[in-house]
Amino acid sequence: MISVIVPVYKVEPYLNQCVESILCQTYADLEILLVDDGSPDRCGQICDEYEKQDCRVRVFHTQNHGLSAARNVGLQNAEGEYIGFVDSDDWIEPEMYETLLRGLEETGSNVCICDFCQEPIAYEKEFQSDDRVYQDADAIKALLDRKINYNVWNKLYRREVFQDITFPEGKNFEDIAIMHRIMYEAGRVAVIPNLGYHYRIRLESITRNYSARNLIDNADAYLNSYVYLSGLQKQSFPINQHDLLSLPARGISIVWRWWYQCSIEEKAEYEDRIGELLDFTREYLPLFGFSSWPNYLRLSSLFMHSDSGVSFAVLYTFNQLFRRLWPRKGNVVRE
Repeated sequence: MISVIVPVYKVEPYLNQCVESILCQTYADLEILLVDDGSPDRCGQICDEYEKQDCRVRVFHTQNHGLSAARNVGLQNAEGEYIGFVDSDDWIEPEMYETLLRGLEETGSNVCICDFCQEPIAYEKEFQSDDRVYQDADAIKALLDRKINYNVWNKLYRREVFQDITFPEGKNFEDIAIMHRIMYEAGRVAVIPNLGYHYRIRLESITRNYSARNLIDNADAYLNSYVYLSGLQKQSFPINQHDLLSLPARGISIVWRWWYQCSIEEKAEYEDRIGELLDFTREYLPLFGFSSWPNYLRLSSLFMHSDSGVSFAVLYTFNQLFRRLWPRKGNVVRE
């Protein structure tokens, strides 16, 4: 059985489409865990209605503690041999879980990944994968190279992958913080070039709000991944140091790219943390990065060594230019 975990919060206009897309899966042996994270609208009632209509739906009402806490509630109560995640404002193709499960079984993998696209389609940015299987360090390298994306929702996992993994509560960008560990625990990861997941772009989404807290949480998620993988490297796990340093560089570059628009009050609250990020940059990251880094990141590295407002604005401008000239695949991170 597949346990599909759906955190629910303030998505009343989209919840029906999301749940219906899961109920209509061609693979029917599943349970849907709807975790109402204290949503103030009618989401809780809608969840209860689905529980009455279909015995595969289980509803959990909690106080509002955030996306990570809701996912953890789902993990604690999941009864399936396999685990999947769907965000409650997104939807999935009818064959997604049947296809992912077949991929797991045919390859003997512990994680199987499918393609996704952004909605509305006007954004014209899709994750397009190659059909292949990654083993051990190759899976982590593929994640570092963005051949595997960081999001948890376009994947199917064997339950044992999450035996010792939970989502970090009280932080945003929880996918980034744990995906490297998931890849390491999985050991064998299959990727199939089938579109299964539809990611809805909402400008009011928390992770598209460039607040100081979100920017710092994003940087910390990448830094935590860097620390975790550095520990594996010391255990003779084959990971290139230059590739590893691209992680904090990505997180810090996002801070520098959007920091200029934060309020004076926000900047004052995180002044010490900004100083720590600047110290890390100057100690570990070269002025022009490393030759293996994407061009946009190498350019970003130059401006990340300065904390002036001019550098923030220039980095934002050049980042937008380089993102257009060298678009990245598989890089939908809810920034």
